[in-house]
This record gives sequence, C-alpha cells and structure tokens, in this order.
Amino acid sequence: MNSHDAVRPMEESSSSVTQTKITGIRIHSLSGSLSERFGWSLNWTQSRTATLVEVTTESGLTGWGDGTCDVALLAECADLVIGRSPLEVEAIYEELRRPGGPQQRPGAPTAPGLDLALWDLRGKILNLPVSALLGKQYRSHITPYLTSMYRKDWPDFAQGMAEEAQLWVSKGYRAIKMKTGFSPTVDVEIATAVRKAIGPGIALGIDSNCAYDAGTAIRIGARLEELDLMWWEEPLPADDFEGYRRMRQALRIPLAAGETGSVDWLTLNYLQPGLVDVLQPDLEHIGLTGARMITNLCWLNRIRLVPHNWGTALRTAATLHWMSTCPPLTPAIHPPEILFEFDQTEHPFRDAILAETLAPVSAGGGIAVPQGPGLGVTVLPQIVEKYRTSLVTIGNPR
Repeated sequence: MNSHDAVRPMEESSSSVTQTKITGIRIHSLSGSLSERFGWSLNWTQSRTATLVEVTTESGLTGWGDGTCDVALLAECADLVIGRSPLEVEAIYEELRRPGGPQQRPGAPTAPGLDLALWDLRGKILNLPVSALLGKQYRSHITPYLTSMYRKDWPDFAQGMAEEAQLWVSKGYRAIKMKTGFSPTVDVEIATAVRKAIGPGIALGIDSNCAYDAGTAIRIGARLEELDLMWWEEPLPADDFEGYRRMRQALRIPLAAGETGSVDWLTLNYLQPGLVDVLQPDLEHIGLTGARMITNLCWLNRIRLVPHNWGTALRTAATLHWMSTCPPLTPAIHPPEILFEFDQTEHPFRDAILAETLAPVSAGGGIAVPQGPGLGVTVLPQIVEKYRTSLVTIGNPR
C-alpha cells in the first residue's frame, strides 16, 4: 500500500458524509411551568413553551433547530425534504415558502425551525461553524441587551420594576429592556422610576407589545422623550403602518418592531418605506436563510438590525452566529453597536437543553459565538424528553 492508497478510506468517508441524505424529522413540543407568573400588555403566563426540530441523516449526523413549524403543511410537503441533501438548505427553504396572502404574511416559510436544523447539519457535514457558512465573522463576541422586567404581582409596580432593573445592572448589563403598555399613566410612572434607579449611563428600551393607537402613543411619547430611551418597541399593532409614520414624525424616540414578520412582509412594510429605526426579526419566523436576506436588506437601507430572541438557548446560539456576520452599519470608527436580545426571565428548560452555557464572559462583556461545527452546541435529548408534551415524526428518523 502506498501513501496515496492510505488516505483513500478517509476521502471516501468524507465523501459519504457530504452526500448524506435526510431520513427523517422529529418535531418536539416542549412546555414547563413557572414558579411565579409574569405579564405584559396582552396577557399573563404561568408557563414557557418551545418547538424544537430534529433532523436525522443516513450518516448518523443530527441537526437541531428552535422555531415555528407548520406540522401539517410540512408533512404534506415531506417529499421536498426527506431524501434530500442538508446542503440544499436554502433551496428547501424557498420551496417550502407559503403562497402569499394578507393573513398569511406573504412568503412566510413553512418551518423556520427546520431551516435552523439544516444549517446546523450543513456545518456539521462541512466541519465548519454556521458563522463561517453565513459569511465573514466580524466579531467573536456579541453584546446582549437584557430582557426580563415583566409585570409581576408586586405590591408596588414601579418599585418592583426599579429594583429588578438595579439587580440586572449590578450583574454588569449595560443595556436593558422593560415592559410597558399598561396605561399612559402607569407607563410614564414605571419608566421614570427605572431610569431614576439605573441612572443615565445605562441604555434603556421599552416594549409595549402593540398596546396603543398612534394618538395615545404620541401623547405618552412626549412625556417619555426626556428619559433618553434607546428605542420604543411595538407601541402600535404591527400593521398600523400609518400610525408608525405619524409617530416617527412626531417623536425623537427611535421606533423598533418586526418580531413576528416574514422576510417578504418585513421588506415590503418596514424596510423599503423606512418605517422603523430598528428592525427586530426573530429566527423563529425567518430562519437563518431568511436572516441572510434581512442582513443585506438592513445594511442597504441603513436600518439598524437588533434581533428579537424569545426561545431556548439553541436559538440564542443561532442568533449569535447570525449577528457575528453582520457588517458594520456605517463606516464610522464607532458604528452603531451590534446587539441582540438576551432573555433572562424565568424559564424551566431554556438553558437546560444544552450541555454548554451561553452567558456573558464578564460583567458588561459580550457572549462568545460558539466555534464548533454547526451551531457549536450540544442538545441534551434527556432534557428535551423531560419537558416534551408532544412528538411528531415525519419520514424515518434514524
């Protein structure tokens, strides 16, 4: 045997992996109870839920994603996925897009969670982190803005919010977001109390979850302008486009929105008209394939991109990969900072489903982008099973 023959088995093995086909899909619905309920402008909750998508292949490699999944439509279109190469992830995404329609959010993908799982598989097959597949990695750590500060059963609402804000700042977070949308009087009271508690040096955002009409929001905003807010998220329903135009003309507070939109819907209604200052798409609804499109569109339209992130740590890992590849928005020495949402509300399984811990490296520091193949994290099946409420299987998972 010569040296050329000696490496042939390795080459054949590598080739078989790159040519591997998808054999099956498992869709895991998870739920877990909270020790204390919390609320926002639309509702209260006593639990947290998630949908995880697991994709298996002939080679034994498995990919995982966290995001929505139209199970019935995916099962109907299973032949567009089963038997195909995971390397065709972008083609699969396009072929699974729903037909347009005003109630269907035109162009919405059937299974963004599947898309994340296929990107994870693509990276594992090629032995590269997803960030390397998405493009240039501009940064190895991403700065989080802290999300927690929901309404709880405090005897004094403003005091409770202020004390929680101080707690997070004491842990090193330099940007935080709080819930509003409870009433004009309450919103001004709690936002003022939080700003007073944390001081002027901490970035503070507010999120009203579509609570108001434009006239009411403008009246509230006039009183909030002095608080130097980093943005006001979803003061209006997502489709109140004229209301957002009125608010941008009337207020100096940057407007943010976009967490539930598909790529096409966000492009048509928010990006092209320049309706908001900060776009907040969520991988749950656009997948990583859609994220690549949104990144370029935000850069071309000079709109700041700050992803919404309300899933498990698996989705956080995917968001870290995505944000590491976003180019600077301007050529300035200090361009607008790249941020993403880091949920730290109570969650029974958000972090438990991964073997790795995703957290800031130091007080006030960023979160490291995982560098292993694929998403670079390890899902723990026993934890998934512990919190699983239903399982749907498509194809023949190995």
